[in-house]
Amino acid sequence: MTNSFSAPPLSSNSRFMLSFILVASTAGLGIGTAKVAISLFAIELNASEFEMGLIAASQMIGILFMGLPAGALIKRYGPLFIFSLGSLLAGLCYALTPWVQHAWFLILFSALASFCMPLRFVSLNTVFMSHLYQIGAAKAGWFRGAHMIGFMLIGPILAVWFTHNLGFIGGFIALGALFIIPVIIAPTMFNSYQIDTKKATPISWKSVIQPLYLLKKEKTLRYVSLLEFASSASMMYFTFFIVVIAIQNYGFSATAAASLVSLYGAIYMVTLFTVGHLFERLGKKHFYQISSASIATGLFFLALPWGQYWLWTGSAILGVGLGGMGVANLSTFAQIGQRVGMENVSALSSFFGPVGSLLSGVVGGLFGYVWGLQNLFFIWMFLFLGLLVLLQIKQPFNSPEQPQITNSEVEILTNVDGQ
Repeated sequence: MTNSFSAPPLSSNSRFMLSFILVASTAGLGIGTAKVAISLFAIELNASEFEMGLIAASQMIGILFMGLPAGALIKRYGPLFIFSLGSLLAGLCYALTPWVQHAWFLILFSALASFCMPLRFVSLNTVFMSHLYQIGAAKAGWFRGAHMIGFMLIGPILAVWFTHNLGFIGGFIALGALFIIPVIIAPTMFNSYQIDTKKATPISWKSVIQPLYLLKKEKTLRYVSLLEFASSASMMYFTFFIVVIAIQNYGFSATAAASLVSLYGAIYMVTLFTVGHLFERLGKKHFYQISSASIATGLFFLALPWGQYWLWTGSAILGVGLGGMGVANLSTFAQIGQRVGMENVSALSSFFGPVGSLLSGVVGGLFGYVWGLQNLFFIWMFLFLGLLVLLQIKQPFNSPEQPQITNSEVEILTNVDGQ
């Protein structure tokens, strides 16, 4: 008689999380590789500080305009089709980027690729938040954590390897190919979220701007959107300009400069995966206060022109603070989304984040030459110190928790017009 062992079947929640981590991490890999590759290409082209700022801003401009429409498109066509379309178009844009080696051509194709990004991450956001009430708020950071595996941890190093070994033309073609990978595996995760296209809401101007009306009714939503704005501004400024600062001000090699982003990304990712239970234990108010103070401290160290040590220290502390903020924001957005519709809330989070990111690029471009790129970290530090005071005065997270609703009610909220 032989004994055979078979592994117990995975629960539906476990299957969803495994497939989601795979899709989100491969989706983040393309974006993370693109950001550093674009920075390195800008240096290769001898772009000025003003052009550097425009290149950073160009990566956000399309996201700003497509964040809200992406939610309406998902309601109409479903997240799988929209995610796949955005991935393939973005890959094509990056593959074409280096064929004309001029800073303004880089700006143009970075902007074109940015219009595709909301189609990807609003789709991912919507599906993940619709499952968060089942898998638990402690896992709120797992979406961004999985995304960061590729975006911050592997992508920056891969960008250096691509450009060093394949050149910029070959490297950007390889970068474009990375965007095909998540399209291939996406059906394993998106099949849990179905849209009846025959009954879906028609796309209209009202359906596009509908999420903005929620800001009038939801006080908590207004403040978490503001925090998402500030977090994205700080993150974008760091991930783009720290490479330039480290190379130009401190003589870092391209690999060493990219390692600052990888250090930040590794700590940010670990924080996203591990502090969910702490968020539940401390409560929103105290957790937001700790996260905001950590971000301000990290930005302060990054602004100090005292040597390389402070860049490494500031990068690490900033990773902890922004990781904690990411857990809190996504959990709060998902809780509100249960009442007002996941696509609506996901679209808002995907709108305010890019606004902050776009502003950070504009600030760097306009004032970096006058004040110095490193000194501008002080601006984002004072922003978070101001938010700490505002949160203490306004108390937006002291309202009673709303009860969770059933799966059937979530489906109704996220698939009909007039939420």
